[in-house]
Amino acid sequence: MSAEREHGWGAMPLPEIRTVDDLRGALSRYGFPGDRERFEEELAAAVGASPTDDFERAAAVVRAYRHRVRIRNSPEIMAALEDARAGGGSGLSGSD
Repeated sequence: MSAEREHGWGAMPLPEIRTVDDLRGALSRYGFPGDRERFEEELAAAVGASPTDDFERAAAVVRAYRHRVRIRNSPEIMAALEDARAGGGSGLSGSD
């Protein structure tokens, strides 16, 4: 049985993420367990440590978590992660 069928990783519709609030909703619904809470902590820390005219650290946090939602919505990546976790190698050959 494939990891996709075993864990129900099918083609979920990728949510539209245009704003930080969109990302919050996507993390709550589509993210890995604990992602939403870690996102809020990391975003607050990045904003708090940023100069008032440079929010690049906060933007980097947003980009990283947006990418996590995309990873979580990719059946191929999730199956490869499960295979790697089970000791079956990467599952991604790089040649399709």
